[in-house]
This record gives sequence, structure tokens and C-alpha cells, in this order.
Amino acid sequence: MGNYSNKYIAVMTKDSFFTELEELLELEEELESNAETLIEDVLEIDSLAHITIISFVKDELRVELKAEDFSNFETFGDLVLAIGEDKFN
Repeated sequence: MGNYSNKYIAVMTKDSFFTELEELLELEEELESNAETLIEDVLEIDSLAHITIISFVKDELRVELKAEDFSNFETFGDLVLAIGEDKFN
């Protein structure tokens, strides 16, 4: 069981990840999310948003983020880099 996370193979593309973020965070439809999307433009990051994203990333991509990590993220692309490009198809 110790190597489970190393054996996990992601089936998510970056585009589907951004779409999932839009849905999870209930972003407005006119806003297109992508790697350049500024986090501060799309949501008022609060603890609930952190928990939502952290849980989603852990469940779907087997990567553990911490709420304090979000102070280092300016864009959704930064979030992808923190997760690891290898986790996406």
C-alpha cells in the first residue's frame, strides 16, 4: 500500500482539471479558466475553497496540498505545477 500513489495513473487532462475547478468553485460561465487564469480574479480564496480544491486534488490526482500552499499560487497554472505536470495527460 505504501507505493500506491506512485502507481496511480492520472486520466485527467489540464483542460478537464480546469473545467472541474470551474464546477467545484461555481465560477461564472462567462469566465474561461485555463493555466493563465488568475486565482484572485476568479474567487475570493477562503478556507472552504481551499478545502474543496485540496480534497479534489487528493481524491483525483493523489497529491496532497496544504491551505498555506495557496499563498504561492497566482494562476491555475501555478496550481498545476504544484500538483505536477506528470499527473495530467
